[in-house]
Amino acid sequence: MDFDSDEENVIEEDFYSFLNVPKEATKEEINNAYRRLSRMYHPDKHVDPALKAKAEIMFNKTKRAYEVLSDPHQRAIYDSLGTKGLETEGWEIVQRTKTPAEIRAEYEQLAEERAERRKKQATNPTGNITIAINATDLFNPYDNELFDDEFESDFISSIPSIEVSSMQFNQSVDFPLTQKDTCTLSGQLQTQNGTGRGGINLSW
Repeated sequence: MDFDSDEENVIEEDFYSFLNVPKEATKEEINNAYRRLSRMYHPDKHVDPALKAKAEIMFNKTKRAYEVLSDPHQRAIYDSLGTKGLETEGWEIVQRTKTPAEIRAEYEQLAEERAERRKKQATNPTGNITIAINATDLFNPYDNELFDDEFESDFISSIPSIEVSSMQFNQSVDFPLTQKDTCTLSGQLQTQNGTGRGGINLSW
């Protein structure tokens, strides 16, 4: 068995060449190729530890090629994009009846979404809002004797007075400068009893 020549085919990630079938191979042809190679590369057929280890690698590669080419959805992705397309997350939610052009467009969209997630992970944006509410009147109403008119007193006292006494906003964003250095920009805005203040901080 020539392991070296087979390993070169695997490195190129050409599943068709590895199974020795044409790109327009039928499912039956792929099944036959898989059965032939899986018997050839089965680790149990080898006693020598070194050959057994190589056989196990080739057996797993055979299984991987078969899994892709025997599945119409994965095969369509592989034919259009190669192995890089198979490694992209999100294909499980993509409709299986896609044309090659639609698969490429879907891949670009998934790649953009993955880049956006990585960007958010790198910048690590965080923010929070804190609001303080004065609801004293809801539990301890003011004295109604302040109102002369009995009707006005009853009506107003039935409406509790709830006020926003203060509000605070905090936001921070990281900017990776190098693999080891990161710059952090943070800001704060606060308002209380009609008076506002804020600040910006830059650190690294």
